[in-house]
Amino acid sequence: MTEVLVETDDFDSSASDALIASLADNGYAVVDNMFDPALIKALAADLGAMESFGAMTMAAVGREAGRRQDADIRRAAIRWFDGGTEAERRFLAVAELLRIAINRRLFLGLFDFECNFIAYPTGGFYGRHLDSLAGAKNRVVSLVVYLDEGWQADYGGALRIWSGLEEHGEPVAEIVPQAGRVVLMMSEEIPHEVLPTHRPRKAIAGWWRVNASSAGRLDTAR
Repeated sequence: MTEVLVETDDFDSSASDALIASLADNGYAVVDNMFDPALIKALAADLGAMESFGAMTMAAVGREAGRRQDADIRRAAIRWFDGGTEAERRFLAVAELLRIAINRRLFLGLFDFECNFIAYPTGGFYGRHLDSLAGAKNRVVSLVVYLDEGWQADYGGALRIWSGLEEHGEPVAEIVPQAGRVVLMMSEEIPHEVLPTHRPRKAIAGWWRVNASSAGRLDTAR
């Protein structure tokens, strides 16, 4: 059965087309203004409320038995989406439209999506890493959406991206985390890091898998 893209004010299909085309060409993609700005504000407010209520937990690194908290690699707090607010439900609906659009263009067979809020404190960072081990298929395409309005380059917290597994020189991109900016990456192919941030920094991070099976919830990348 052919999946149908449903039009919504939360989702700019022309921006998503450009995003997916760049993902196909480069293994990563960046676009602004794909989401309704009002939705970005609502999501930022949700995250702020969760921080106020102490609902965030320290993010870990590693997988399964090797999963651990390591402040030398990563300093951030997360909270998984559960669809409990209108903004979360709207965001997940857009993620589903993106899944359909990516599959239609790239034939990746993406099936399952999972994401979380992520908050970096002042001094927070995440060292260079991949979102998925080669061949594991627990993550295929990674998504990042930034939530901080008025972010400037000298605030730090930029996302650095390298073009391939063997690249260790200058990154091909250094992305300032401005509100509404969206990043896609091929999870097994694109190394990246979050530089230390000089003030609190907020985002949403997630990924699509090729099927719904999983040995357990895994940490997201940003």
